Amino acid sequence: MRESYDVIVVGGGIMGCSVAWQLAKKNKRVLVIERRDVASGAAGATDGVVGYHTKKPGPQMDLAVQSIAMFETLGEQLGQDIEYGLRCGGLQPVEDKMQWDILSEIVEKQRESGVDIRMISADEACALEPQLSRDIYGALYSPTGGKVNPLRLTMGYANAARRLGAQFLTETTVTGFAIENGRVTGVHTDKGDFAADVVVNAGGAWAGKIAALAGLDLPITPRKGQLIVTEPIGPFMTATVQCARYNVVKFKPEAVTDPTAIRLGASLSIEQTEDGGLIIGGTREFAGYDTDNTFEAIEVMLRRALRFFPALRDVSIIRCFSGLRPYTPDGLPLLGPVHALPGFYMAAGHEGDGIALSPITGKLIAEWIVDGKPSYDLSDFDPNRFLKA
Repeated sequence: MRESYDVIVVGGGIMGCSVAWQLAKKNKRVLVIERRDVASGAAGATDGVVGYHTKKPGPQMDLAVQSIAMFETLGEQLGQDIEYGLRCGGLQPVEDKMQWDILSEIVEKQRESGVDIRMISADEACALEPQLSRDIYGALYSPTGGKVNPLRLTMGYANAARRLGAQFLTETTVTGFAIENGRVTGVHTDKGDFAADVVVNAGGAWAGKIAALAGLDLPITPRKGQLIVTEPIGPFMTATVQCARYNVVKFKPEAVTDPTAIRLGASLSIEQTEDGGLIIGGTREFAGYDTDNTFEAIEVMLRRALRFFPALRDVSIIRCFSGLRPYTPDGLPLLGPVHALPGFYMAAGHEGDGIALSPITGKLIAEWIVDGKPSYDLSDFDPNRFLKA
């Protein structure tokens, strides 16, 4: 082994950088290994929605409540402007009674976590967002919804970790793991071997492949999301907006009847960035590791945007891009140690909720590694739930 560390984190995305920062705060010698560059995966190819209303009711929502509370002081702690917009609001316009009934049921369960999410009339929605089409049935509204710059946030974690001594090795591919007496003892890479008693798999959409290198079968697979960026325009919208289909696709996909929407997982997600540009999404596609944009998806997303915001008809598009979400079969991330391989931890599988859950994930994984137990119960996110006994 070339060098020895307390912890090696595989993956330099938002989860890996958050974990590294929290471990460095606890005086651990940390190495982050990234096959490309920091924030080159999902964190660099997403919007920055930070809200409760898109979270799965139950354990995920409860965890989100803990995590989102951390954003209020996060930029100050990181020494980085993360462009966090607190309480800009989250809005999901509803097109018909079926969507209204589905979202109403979801909202009722979400509110059990003590969050302020409610259904409002079309008039109330249009009063909040005057550019919104009046041809809607109503809307879901979360007044505490926020947004953040995901690139700034990820780099904030990374830079703060570096200042505390964490090292980053980029353009480096993990090729395997050193295992002795049934426990992990290090990482093999195309640039040499590195020793550590603890390894954290924070590989995002690639976490399943990384786990396989250690002989573990964990069902984390990529789910593509395509996005569009417009030219900067004047103040256009305040809230982050997703159409109701966004939550329907996510939580009750069997209710979607449009064949194209089913195949692409297509809905609308739109927000305005600090520089005035709009980020328009999105899709939830099972397309392997293909990150190409498609004309079909772009057309579907733009039609959805115009359906709800007709004034965008003459706005120019600057570029399109896509990213891969780390999907799990039950919609919950894998957080914590793998019993079959002592010293091997998972911090992946957040799908589209990684931005919002990144603060709490880093904190709890670091606590588990250093203190032997996290300060918040993570049993619902146990990675061993997918492994045969």
